[in-house]
Amino acid sequence: MQPTHPKRIPRPRIVGIVFLVALWVMFAVWQRAEHVHQCRLIHATLSSQGEALATAVSNSIVSHRWFSPFVQAQLPSTLETLARSTNVIAIAVVAGGDLDQAYVTGDEERIVFDLPVGEHVVGETLHLVHEFEMTNDPPMMGGFGAAKVSRDTESFRSIIVLDRTATTAQFYLEARNRILIFVLGTLLLVAIGAVWQFTVRLAQSEGKTRLLTAETRHLRELGQAAAGLAHETRNPLGLIRGWTQRLADAGLPQPDQQAQAEAVIEECDRVTARINQFLAFARQADVQLGAVSLEELIEELQLLLQPDLDASGLELQTAGLDDPRAIQADRDQLRQVLFNLLQNAIAFAPDHSTIRLSLCPSGDGRFRIEVADQGPGASEQIVESLFEPYVSRRPGGTGLGLSIVRRIAIAHDWDVGYRAGEEAGVRPGGSVFWIDGIRAA
Repeated sequence: MQPTHPKRIPRPRIVGIVFLVALWVMFAVWQRAEHVHQCRLIHATLSSQGEALATAVSNSIVSHRWFSPFVQAQLPSTLETLARSTNVIAIAVVAGGDLDQAYVTGDEERIVFDLPVGEHVVGETLHLVHEFEMTNDPPMMGGFGAAKVSRDTESFRSIIVLDRTATTAQFYLEARNRILIFVLGTLLLVAIGAVWQFTVRLAQSEGKTRLLTAETRHLRELGQAAAGLAHETRNPLGLIRGWTQRLADAGLPQPDQQAQAEAVIEECDRVTARINQFLAFARQADVQLGAVSLEELIEELQLLLQPDLDASGLELQTAGLDDPRAIQADRDQLRQVLFNLLQNAIAFAPDHSTIRLSLCPSGDGRFRIEVADQGPGASEQIVESLFEPYVSRRPGGTGLGLSIVRRIAIAHDWDVGYRAGEEAGVRPGGSVFWIDGIRAA
């Protein structure tokens, strides 16, 4: 058989696939970037709340002239008021870096005091650490004209601890929404690709349909013209044969003239047989389905072909014909199919060999007929075109026998094919022609 080559994908299809894949990658990158952006906005909302609380803490202290005992006494209540805000776990203010002077409200155990200035994610909490200073400017002691107290600067550290549970939940919700958008977008791109592919194939199919319709019309007209020509040729050919036969029967004066007349008769018979076979190929009769006993049909064909079998010492063996069920077919057309296959096998089978015709189930309640011989088999050059018109394996063959077999098989909705005999268990080099898809009656 001819070597098979991998099926190439058309270039427009490759370009379309690459475009859709690039679009899909861009969509994925875009959704990833949007997810990161939204997460930053969600985090920024919580961070802005912490910044606002830190500013309020520092303002509540810096707004006074000095860190007086009154301010120190009011600071816890101020922190408690601020701690009532949403997401606040704890607020701490450390004066002068001394934890003994730390003012804490809320869950003190969840505060990490040794963090540097900035934002820090600790588990499910967000720590905002700020440092600020205030210049102590206490009032002069001893009234007017007293000595002025020297000013000093005092540093403070504020720690705002916020709950990130709601923020994390928003992160997961955002991620789920982005995944859903990505999946829906992917399905949309797949649908677009499928629609585009369908549109391209539909356009190609319509173009092929128009071309095949035109070719079918042309071939039908050509076949009708050829059939008419063959029919018109057969009439004068019969007249020529008739007059030549009369001359040959009357006897010609010279032996060579007698031989030439007999040669003309023989050629007329040969051409007439070719014309009849061509007309059988060109005019496909309507299928008249009915119940056919394959065993009776094979007995009839064997009786008809027995002289050809005896001439070469061939034996026709059958298998599977004892099945009492009849098959569904047009009897005359099935007879022609089997006649052509058996005649083909007889022509190629070596002398004193066996031709085997078998009927076997092929699944789904259907049957398969095989005709196997032990001849040389078909060459690799013509295996793919065995059933095409005017392709013959034997000298002098018309090349229409197997074409007629295929046309009848197609009309019956059967499959027909060929395989090498060595795959069928017969002598290497044999041939097996098969018909599959035959229904029981």
